[in-house]
Amino acid sequence: MKKVAVLLLGSMVLTGCGSDESSDSHTSSTYMGEIESVNAHAESMTVNAMALSLSSARIELNGHYVDSTELEPGMQVDVEYDDGIAYEVDIDPEIVGIATLVTESEITVNGQVFEHANIAKDLVGTNSNRVMLFGYVDQTGKWVINAIHKVNFLPAEDLYEGKITSIDKASSHFNIGTMKVDYSNASMDHEDLAELKVNAWVEVEGQFSTDFKAYDVDVEDDLDLANAEVEGYVTALNHDKTLMTLNGKTDVVITENTRFEDGIKDELKIGSRVDVDLINNAGQLQASEIEFD
Repeated sequence: MKKVAVLLLGSMVLTGCGSDESSDSHTSSTYMGEIESVNAHAESMTVNAMALSLSSARIELNGHYVDSTELEPGMQVDVEYDDGIAYEVDIDPEIVGIATLVTESEITVNGQVFEHANIAKDLVGTNSNRVMLFGYVDQTGKWVINAIHKVNFLPAEDLYEGKITSIDKASSHFNIGTMKVDYSNASMDHEDLAELKVNAWVEVEGQFSTDFKAYDVDVEDDLDLANAEVEGYVTALNHDKTLMTLNGKTDVVITENTRFEDGIKDELKIGSRVDVDLINNAGQLQASEIEFD
């Protein structure tokens, strides 16, 4: 599932700074982030305090059509919109798979155990629901899960993402932590194959059994976020505050031209939740504006 730009998770993105021409020839912006509310009666949703009509929207998850009635608050989405109308909505979870064990504080998906703050009450005690997990990786490298939703309404592939910690190209395997991924039969272009290496952030679709058998592997490119406004968590920050990492995966350069709203540069710290307008400046992802949430 190629992302337009994440995030994720418990993180939001709103792009008013960039626009492009869609196939319908309307000028549009891109938002990527958390749904705050859904009004099924009015066929609309709210993201970042902005109401968007869904009446003309094509909604998808991993390329599968999804009805607007399946949207719920807390889901991360990528939205192409213009003048209060959403045209394309992609649901963008970080992990998808069968929840084989669920307690009030932990959920096991694709063989990995994730802690959560009692946000899966309707799943406790079950072991066969397909679920989507939304969240981000914090400064310690640990997943922070902000939302959990069932996805039994369509046959979505299993999904997992993270940073490659080891790789054996001879046998077409790599690891994301303890998750072993077999990409021998995965669909990958030459560019992604060349970029497949330790510390690369990848999104993997396929089927999990004991290991994860990948059908598709996408190596994330930070520059895909150019011309987007991204709301996320600062998970790394250098000493002079000229380079930060959002959500454990996206490096953003802060320059002397970066503007700050609702705060100053000195207030920026690990754990800050911010809205960041991003640009591509000579192949470097830079922040043109940072707004404190």
